[in-house]
Amino acid sequence: MSDLTTWRSLLYVPGNNAKFLSKAQSRGADALILDLEDSVPDGEKQAARNMLEEHLPGLSLGPSALAIRINGGMRAGIRDLEALLHLGISAIVLPKCEHPGKPIAIAEVLDDLEAERGIEAGSVAIIALVETPGGLAQVNAIAMAHPRVQALLLGSEDFAAACRMTPSRDSLLGAKQQIVYAARAANIVPLGLLDSVAVLDSTSIEDLAHEARRFGFSGATAVHPDAVPALNRGFAPPENEIAWARTVMETMRAAADEGKGAARLDGKMIDKPVQMQAEYILSRAGKSESGA
Repeated sequence: MSDLTTWRSLLYVPGNNAKFLSKAQSRGADALILDLEDSVPDGEKQAARNMLEEHLPGLSLGPSALAIRINGGMRAGIRDLEALLHLGISAIVLPKCEHPGKPIAIAEVLDDLEAERGIEAGSVAIIALVETPGGLAQVNAIAMAHPRVQALLLGSEDFAAACRMTPSRDSLLGAKQQIVYAARAANIVPLGLLDSVAVLDSTSIEDLAHEARRFGFSGATAVHPDAVPALNRGFAPPENEIAWARTVMETMRAAADEGKGAARLDGKMIDKPVQMQAEYILSRAGKSESGA
């Protein structure tokens, strides 16, 4: 299964737009979400499946991991999987997650398709998309529903509409934090920004990503390719944090050599939880330092 913890930017690509699909692997995103749901009109679903099937061999050769956002209805979603689940697909974005039964049911379909098509068992992850207050009420159960569920994402606009509220940082903050808490409790990845993003400049998006990282998010989706570099920068730890993390690791290794589980650094005591935070920062730094 792909390591979703390294995904800083997930770019939506409409499944019915050949021009966008042909350029998708040049955008620098950690993952591409090949979209069959909201960006594809109802009358074009089958045409989009056909187009994606045609482009998949080329897309699978690119640097970005591939995910597919299937349709929210079970019948349409299963048709999407039957048409497009091939080698090279790392994850499924599952919309309209209202209860844990949905990812469990989709996981069973994935089991069958992987076995039929020679795909490594359990290799396709599920990103659960929560879009209603009912889904948020079940978010902990959804996060722990199945080992394939590896990430959580709040559909901000749909959620705000269902709550009859104006989407904004203030109105969405509580729901966004619940996504982080549920994901971290299940040891999976929380994705998102703390605001509802329409059209913002790259500086604003980078600032939002920095803020979201401080609140515990690992990455976020984008609908425009210009947002990708800003997300990649914003979700990468800054140099001062990387330097601090390296110093923590060196200090804790020296303490361990002396048979100690804690140490003093810059006048403060550090121990295992601080070391775990340093390890996480360095794991994220590895992605950005690789030039990705």
